[in-house]
Amino acid sequence: MNSRSIRARRRARQGGLFLFLVSDAVCIYGSFLAAYWLRCLSGVFPTFIPIQPVHFWILGGLAIVMLLVFSLQGLYKPEIMTAAIDQLIGLFNGVSLGILLLLAVAFVAKTEYFVERRLVLGFAWGFSLLTLSTARVLLLRPYLVGRRGREASRARVLVVGAGEGGRDFVRQVRENPADLHHIVGFVDDDPALEGAEVEGIPVIGTTDDVEAVAERHQIDEIFLAATRLRQDEAIELLSKCMRSKLPVKLVSDSFRLMASEATIRRIDGVPTLSVHESPMLGVALVLKRVVDLLVSAALLVIVSPIFLVVGIFIKALSPGPILFKQTRAGQFGRPFAFYKFRTMRVDTDDRLHRQYAQTFINGNDDGADEGIPGRGVFKMKNDPRVTSVGRILRRTSLDELPQLFNILRGEMSLVGPRPPIVYELNHYKEWHKRRLEAKPGLTGLWQVSGRSSVPFNEMVLMDLYYIDNWSLWFDFEILLRTIPVILFGKGAY
Repeated sequence: MNSRSIRARRRARQGGLFLFLVSDAVCIYGSFLAAYWLRCLSGVFPTFIPIQPVHFWILGGLAIVMLLVFSLQGLYKPEIMTAAIDQLIGLFNGVSLGILLLLAVAFVAKTEYFVERRLVLGFAWGFSLLTLSTARVLLLRPYLVGRRGREASRARVLVVGAGEGGRDFVRQVRENPADLHHIVGFVDDDPALEGAEVEGIPVIGTTDDVEAVAERHQIDEIFLAATRLRQDEAIELLSKCMRSKLPVKLVSDSFRLMASEATIRRIDGVPTLSVHESPMLGVALVLKRVVDLLVSAALLVIVSPIFLVVGIFIKALSPGPILFKQTRAGQFGRPFAFYKFRTMRVDTDDRLHRQYAQTFINGNDDGADEGIPGRGVFKMKNDPRVTSVGRILRRTSLDELPQLFNILRGEMSLVGPRPPIVYELNHYKEWHKRRLEAKPGLTGLWQVSGRSSVPFNEMVLMDLYYIDNWSLWFDFEILLRTIPVILFGKGAY
């Protein structure tokens, strides 16, 4: 694959994205203008409110905000831009969220721009859905599908598994009229197949050489379609693919069983689970940080009396400091000082937990671990090191409150994977390390999912699903689900 072909594919994708962005901006701008004209200028309604020059500038700002909302909804992902149903659902959610956001801002700022009458926003909502759906689904989508039908602009795909699952995947991709992927070749665990052809596609390497094959053939995405694997074999194969640092999509039942909590997305008509595409980029990260700052600051003010009461009880009933400080692995593995209210006796030996963590990560745990919001991933049910007051703090999750300071300092987030102790990383497989791509959280998807005793691999897959499907609404949902789990002390030890 020469650099000219790579540039051609990149230009084709960027060109499609640019068309969608311009079209969306025009549709939104035009829809709000039409709504204002119908309500305030057309004469259909008795009130006449002339439009002011400043309104045109405000409209431009509204269009930009709506585009940001669409981006957070995933409407500019390549697979969404070519999927009619997904676009319609995303547009409904995005336009509705944008209108609600506008109403909230207008209420707080007490502005009258475009909300002199609520019907303006009602009409704008309807017009936006109509124009955006027409432009995206009926006009741009067929154009984009036709354009990507040319090999130069299609994603180059490596299929792992040349058996029955791989052949079925290839046939389904070919049957899809959009055909957005160019399958370059297979890799398989059987060295004898190398050089042969399966469904007219060459076997270009073995599963031991996935990383090298992907680099040599300029692969864009890897699809895992191996079948009839034991879970340990599936995990090992996934780990090999993750080393390539490319988007990995799982199409085999062997992998779907490991991620039963995840939503399956159809690509070229094939159900897949993405484990290497994160929406936590750019503006999205800024918004997440703003929410973390505002909420954590407010919570610190609200719970400050609890800090005082808990501190008094810890000091009175257990000799030693009030706070427990420990080095944890943060985003991208960066160490940071992690704070909790102390729940253990001073100078306790951590060898017991080190042994338990190694056993648990390697998949040999006995189900003794229980997860709740705020709990470490490796929490023993009957830890002899815990004090009497510590058991109460753990049961109520009050021991986690000092981590609000970690959030203020930017080391943690309200929602995300729990931060591992640094020595636990010594036992991580390559694909486990992807959970470190997100900033660690006070609570997370796994902690509120009701999965009290699950293998470590399942926990990591849930963290990866959160990373790959993050949105502000997803964070809000997890925070809401955290409340009853804390109140009822589910799984707390």
